[in-house]
Amino acid sequence: MVVKFLSPIANASQFPVPSVSATPKFHLTDVNVMLPSDLKLSRATYTRNGRGAIGIAGKALKKTGRNVILIPAYHCPALVEPFIWLGYEIRFYPVMGNLHIDQEALKAELNKGDVTHCVVVRYFGFNQNVDSIVQFLTGFDVAIIEDCAHSMFKFVEHFSIDKEGNDPVDASICSINKILPTVDGGALYLKDPSKHQLIQTSWTEELKAFAFLMGVPQMLDRLRTNNKAVNHEVKQAQPVETDEAALRYFKAVDIQSASYRHTHYILAKSNLKKIRNKRRANFEYLLKNINNPEAGEALFSELDKDVPYVMPFLLKDEKHFFTLRKLGIQILRWEEVAISDCEVSSQYRSRLIQIPCHHQLNKTQLDFVVQSINQLTP
Repeated sequence: MVVKFLSPIANASQFPVPSVSATPKFHLTDVNVMLPSDLKLSRATYTRNGRGAIGIAGKALKKTGRNVILIPAYHCPALVEPFIWLGYEIRFYPVMGNLHIDQEALKAELNKGDVTHCVVVRYFGFNQNVDSIVQFLTGFDVAIIEDCAHSMFKFVEHFSIDKEGNDPVDASICSINKILPTVDGGALYLKDPSKHQLIQTSWTEELKAFAFLMGVPQMLDRLRTNNKAVNHEVKQAQPVETDEAALRYFKAVDIQSASYRHTHYILAKSNLKKIRNKRRANFEYLLKNINNPEAGEALFSELDKDVPYVMPFLLKDEKHFFTLRKLGIQILRWEEVAISDCEVSSQYRSRLIQIPCHHQLNKTQLDFVVQSINQLTP
């Protein structure tokens, strides 16, 4: 199957600099040098980005002969592209409206008898029914790859001593910089550790990256562009099907590049319990106060043990994505899904937005988000 992605609907350059950012910014107060780390991540492989971790996992788990992988139809291209590069045959399975996996649809694909690998995704930090699906998959001769790009707190559980030798998942990946204020940061768990070697950056590049993290070059850019007019006119792009599976995000260098050293340090010295609690509290605040059924509704109405990356919110009208972005709220969405028969994926690429709820948002920012959504009109 030749994978064809849909083109982006919008571009960040169309919008003003956000006052409510999608991810947290780094402050020196974010790390506590005296904080003892209880993370047992010595077996983790730290890559420059999540797609690099996916690429290494795909390479390590690739089998002799034909490799057929099932991937959910709703996705970011960065999840799919490494498998294209590795020569996998890719098939997409549908997701349900609540992003749960339809077990019967998945079973129908598995019963074809030629599937060798299956990817499951913990969307936006929520578990959905992934745990039960993973157990279901153990009844088939397939390698299980778990995408925890948004679920760092779930990812670290794979390094628990209680799971050693009993983990049903063959590989799991996460993106540290989705949760923590880091420049980069993919991480990989492999049940059978690989000897894949990564290239570490020079100390010069390390210092440049840390300067970027501290906002030094950004500050200089602002000084240089001060008093210059910026055009923020928004023109909505039209979706166009691509003719070929060009790799827009993944590069071969991704599976060779180690993450920056200071990314490990930030992970080790961050107060993850505080971050977890603040993200959950922010999500619940938004859930309680956003009350505009004419605009749409939150995809998930409660938290179990989940630690949200964002609040997924299903718009009734996709035009409101542009309204909120022009107001300075950096909402995101997955627009470049691959063409498939999944109706949910087709609808969600334009209507399912990702509302920030990260741990650095203050009440003023949260109230601005609430007010902006509550004032949307049909």
